[in-house]
Amino acid sequence: MASKDKYKLENAPKDYNKKIERNSNFFRALKNSLRGIWMILVRERNMRIHIVLGFCILLAGLYYDLARSDWLWVAVAVFTVISSEFLNTIIEALVDLVVNKTYHPLAGLAKDVASGGVLVAAIFEFIILAIIFQPYIWRQFGIVTNFFHH
Repeated sequence: MASKDKYKLENAPKDYNKKIERNSNFFRALKNSLRGIWMILVRERNMRIHIVLGFCILLAGLYYDLARSDWLWVAVAVFTVISSEFLNTIIEALVDLVVNKTYHPLAGLAKDVASGGVLVAAIFEFIILAIIFQPYIWRQFGIVTNFFHH
């Protein structure tokens, strides 16, 4: 592999590895943003898992006919996890670029903390989803509670 090719990303579109200037207009910026979303989906297994789980949560919300306020919290929870996965990927890519396959304890710390941020977001999501879906699921089995209602 030639030295200029050592940072090329696999599965990237043809012109992805050549961009160095600013976006010339809104549509170019939009195209690059969509390409970034595509790249994280192609490269990051955990993001694909979060997207599939988010879709399953969407289906469950439709099935249980969630109230509008419940949808708000579900959306916040799901997008918090997805956003944290974006940030984790950014941090991992930057750390890998800086350390260039050499070990440094601060690189490990940065990657571990970024990954921990995703875990905290996923725990937040789980708690929110448990609070939101609990009465709907229990009601399906004939159990009615007022745990979270005034």
